[in-house]
Amino acid sequence: MSQLVNPYDAPQPAAGLDSDEHVVLQKLRDLGLQWNPAVDYQLATLFPKLSGIGHKGDIKARHKMLTKLEPFLQGALADGEQVQYVGVGTQNKFVEQYFMGAVFAALINKTQFVLTNLRILMVHVDARGNPRFPIWAVFYNQIATFKKKLLGEMHLTLSDGSKYKYGGFKGPDRKQMPLLVEQSRQAYAEMGFQPQVTQPRENLCSNCFQVVPVGQLECAPCGQKFWKPTELAIRSFIFPSWGDFLLKHYLIASLELFGYALSWLFYIALIAGGVRDGGVGVAVLVVLGLLIVQHSFDAAMTYFIAKKGLSPKGSGG
Repeated sequence: MSQLVNPYDAPQPAAGLDSDEHVVLQKLRDLGLQWNPAVDYQLATLFPKLSGIGHKGDIKARHKMLTKLEPFLQGALADGEQVQYVGVGTQNKFVEQYFMGAVFAALINKTQFVLTNLRILMVHVDARGNPRFPIWAVFYNQIATFKKKLLGEMHLTLSDGSKYKYGGFKGPDRKQMPLLVEQSRQAYAEMGFQPQVTQPRENLCSNCFQVVPVGQLECAPCGQKFWKPTELAIRSFIFPSWGDFLLKHYLIASLELFGYALSWLFYIALIAGGVRDGGVGVAVLVVLGLLIVQHSFDAAMTYFIAKKGLSPKGSGG
């Protein structure tokens, strides 16, 4: 369990919504599913679909999701912090979808929401649901609204006016998550619970899961260092895909590298044509211009992606 730098008393867990813990326990036993006693779960709210068509598949899918998250949860949860609900969605970023394509944009924006009695933990997960980085935390009093919009998109608005849009949540998630968030917001208000923050959506260290205050690039408790977005962007400008490899977006970086290698076949052919036609100087200038544009574009995208959260240097995260 994580020990918070500034200990505080968390609100009591929210009451169950549509299910009873005893029913959930029996369902899990009937399906032969085990849970980790080292993680404090509020089972009454974790499994919203306990009957009807497809309920067994939904229970198994959520159990599998929790199993993948448990190593992260064991390190990230504070003493007394209880997991109430989990759901996974994809942050919708128009610029990334436009320039990278929806599939690749989804790979870097898939976000696991873990609603606890204390806060919302948000962690980037890979295509298989394994936790990666960046990692964020939001206290409930920092949430202005969390609502379902048209076509099922979820909109999160924080106290400073920053807005985040997420798609891909399952139907039960779109129903239960806003209810639980509102319950916790009301509990905070009734208790007068006002935890100190440096920004509404705090960055967490990917090594020890402590808060890294806004503007800092080193975790005080464990010493983990993080990249400046400009450092990664410069590396991508020098050699496209370098910064993306450091961000550990290996699939995207490999495809970028492959595309970059293919582009050099075109550049070589262009220069060769200039040599043959006596216009090598013009051909070289054209190639240099294209390279500057290509490298600048990759650097800009790397910077845009790296600005979202903290990316550890070395093996952290």
